[in-house]
Amino acid sequence: MDPTRHSGIVDGLEAMKAAGLIIRYNLTWERPGGEPKVAVWRACDTPDDELRKSIAGGLAGLVTEAQLSVVPSAEHGP
Repeated sequence: MDPTRHSGIVDGLEAMKAAGLIIRYNLTWERPGGEPKVAVWRACDTPDDELRKSIAGGLAGLVTEAQLSVVPSAEHGP
């Protein structure tokens, strides 16, 4: 895990949380030198693909769309 990259991802996710895009996130690393995986719980009605693109854009250079998963929150479920 790259501490600078980790910090950048957390800062970006916290900003998105403060902006109301997500309510929660989970950041994990595949292995010590591996890539990050991010799960986010939605706080808005934006479709998954659009939310994933928006988050990946906000975390450009830190996380790719493929490394993101969107978890529906209970209050936005079916």
